Amino acid sequence: SPAAPATGGTACPGGGTNRAGDPILTAQRRVNQAEASLAEAEETLAGATITAPIAGKVLSVAGSVGSQVGRGSTFITLADTFAMQVSARFPEADAGAIAVGQSATLTLADRPDQEFAATVGQVDPVGATDGTMVRYGVLLSFTDAPDTLLVGQSVAVTIRTGEVAEALRVPSTAVGDLVDGTGTVRVGTGGEPRTVSVGLRGDQYVEITSGLTAGEEVRRSW
Repeated sequence: SPAAPATGGTACPGGGTNRAGDPILTAQRRVNQAEASLAEAEETLAGATITAPIAGKVLSVAGSVGSQVGRGSTFITLADTFAMQVSARFPEADAGAIAVGQSATLTLADRPDQEFAATVGQVDPVGATDGTMVRYGVLLSFTDAPDTLLVGQSVAVTIRTGEVAEALRVPSTAVGDLVDGTGTVRVGTGGEPRTVSVGLRGDQYVEITSGLTAGEEVRRSW
């Protein structure tokens, strides 16, 4: 007898057939589309997630929801407030006596009656002029930093570059013409000039190594 033609499907590789409008096939296609959409959404979300490179505090955000940020521009400013340092600049006359490891005292502008211990961590090898004199940058680290430090806060820095026990000292304003370890002081009520040898020098006092005796009266030189 003659062969009857097959009906109800289309030929597929391997000899199988799929019915048009098969609900299982339709559902599988929807699953595949949903999985592709999910993968795309997850990739987009991963690109929108910002991960901080360090533990710290957000200082500023240069943008808002929906705004665009160009490549290379700063979007978020982050600071490690747990290891903040103090940046100071000293005249070249003082910078030569400053060295890494020296002890220092820091006084914050918002708490002038409280002192914080610190250590010199870096002294710049190259100075920079401010128009009147050459200054060298110095970085200092707190021994025990307060929790309420602010970035850009003003601080007074005192570095101990040396110490002499039982030294003869006079106020720094009493010594003038300091050159090569010598200076001039004005002695007595008449202010007679006298050349003296000096040792350690600080912001408030100068050590006198010779030329004066304890009890002599000196006057302001400048």
